[in-house]
Amino acid sequence: MTAPALLGDGRALADILALAGPDMATRILAQMHADLTGVSARLAPAISADDHATPDWTEIRAQSHILIALAGTIGAPRLHALSVDLNGAAHAMDAPQLRAIAQPLQQDLASLIALLAARLPAPNGGAA
Repeated sequence: MTAPALLGDGRALADILALAGPDMATRILAQMHADLTGVSARLAPAISADDHATPDWTEIRAQSHILIALAGTIGAPRLHALSVDLNGAAHAMDAPQLRAIAQPLQQDLASLIALLAARLPAPNGGAA
């Protein structure tokens, strides 16, 4: 997914990074990337691709709550809306709704993680 499709006009993220200044902006991007990567790593097994497995509703609620905050802060409107829906599905223990939301949410999440990773400086100090 393209940056405009993920972040709309990109203003929310740009404003946060501009307010932070260049040194802190890199730290914020790195932390957002780490947080989103952690959510992705915990959410995937909680959702489980196996239609016969019971989702880990507690973990889905916890991770969707974090994702609601991050996606809202970053300005990723579709991911935010999907996260809110996922949280609702987890509270209702609605497996069919969970299955409908899981794939687009995980795709948007992976795209956002990749987008942030591309904006981080490479470990050796060069561009990513």
